[in-house]
Amino acid sequence: MTSLRALATSALAVAALIIAACTSADEPSSTPGPTTATPAATAATAATVTSAAATPAAALSSSLGPARPAPPLVDLVNPDGSVFDLADYAGRPTLVFFGYTHCPDVCPATIGELYGVFEALPETRAVFVSVDPERDTPEFLAKWTEYMPDNFNAVTGNPGAIRRAADSYGVRYARVETSSQAGYTMSHTADLYLIDQEGQLLHTYPFGTPAADIVADISTILAG
Repeated sequence: MTSLRALATSALAVAALIIAACTSADEPSSTPGPTTATPAATAATAATVTSAAATPAAALSSSLGPARPAPPLVDLVNPDGSVFDLADYAGRPTLVFFGYTHCPDVCPATIGELYGVFEALPETRAVFVSVDPERDTPEFLAKWTEYMPDNFNAVTGNPGAIRRAADSYGVRYARVETSSQAGYTMSHTADLYLIDQEGQLLHTYPFGTPAADIVADISTILAG
């Protein structure tokens, strides 16, 4: 049977082909506000897009932080065009992160770690919130997620809805013009957010946190 990691490789390859075929010269419908995020241009600089307040990865699995209700992510839509509702994920641990499908390095690396989590704990869900609504339409996300496992979802929305969702999680992002075929990239906070079965936000993981550390925390949650 094909392993989840093999499926991950296949899915990312398909996503790369979709990205290569997709070009857009349109301007976004809104201009992002000020941000301190750094463009995710290369793997060597990827760690700089994490938020400044992120907790060191080494300390995360030792103790779970105080819980608070997770922001609900309102007015977003699923790849099939239906309304997304974070409440539908109640009863299972969920990982939320913000990014964009044309991301060259940070988002694929995060997805790779998520597949490691899925492999160890298949009951875990993940929600990818696009910060690039111009390119990441529901139709595009439907193709992008076609070969992803069922517990991985990608959502989008209008620029205002995405801005509100990002603000509610303390995520910063901005459009960065480039001379590449894609026309622009998006700098963005690259943290992962862990929500427990009761809808409580427990942890913020900085970019590069190994799947094993996340699995250890989720296993603690599931053990009660």
